[in-house]
Amino acid sequence: MVFVTVIMVFLVTGCNESKNESVKIDRNASLESEMIDGLVYTNHLISDIEMELFWEFSEEEHELYIILESPGSGWLAVGFDPSNMMAGADIIIGGFENGTFTIEEHYGTAITSHEKIEETYIINSIGERNDDLSRIELVIPLGGNSRYDLRKGENHTVLLSYHNRSDNFFQRHTQRTKIEVEL
Repeated sequence: MVFVTVIMVFLVTGCNESKNESVKIDRNASLESEMIDGLVYTNHLISDIEMELFWEFSEEEHELYIILESPGSGWLAVGFDPSNMMAGADIIIGGFENGTFTIEEHYGTAITSHEKIEETYIINSIGERNDDLSRIELVIPLGGNSRYDLRKGENHTVLLSYHNRSDNFFQRHTQRTKIEVEL
């Protein structure tokens, strides 16, 4: 009975989840955008799963620019403001299907599941991969008809996850974390 209980706890809580234990925020980051001329990222976070998040708001604050980096060679994802674990989160997943960069937007449908949405909100994206890391850069629209309700200077719950080797977006993550960040 104890063995079954331990297995159930593992299945419900997942593997390798961290929670803001040792997040390092660097507001003096300096990383140039590969996608947008003249954009330099000045906000940088290194998560406890060694995933990095860079972000910058546009001057008009109608767009959020993000770079995600993971130490894996599989998909990587960011999610915003879940209500419970993954439920209710607006999720963006990037990877390389047959060597070609691809991105999907998902919605957290339950505490441990998500589904692809039909609408496309991300304005622009690019991705690259080498032996050391996977990286995606995104332009996320804000306000108006966007599904992303993110505001500069406000705290948001951010989910970060990646897979070490697989680019199958429904392959369970190798690492994940949930952090509170003032964007």
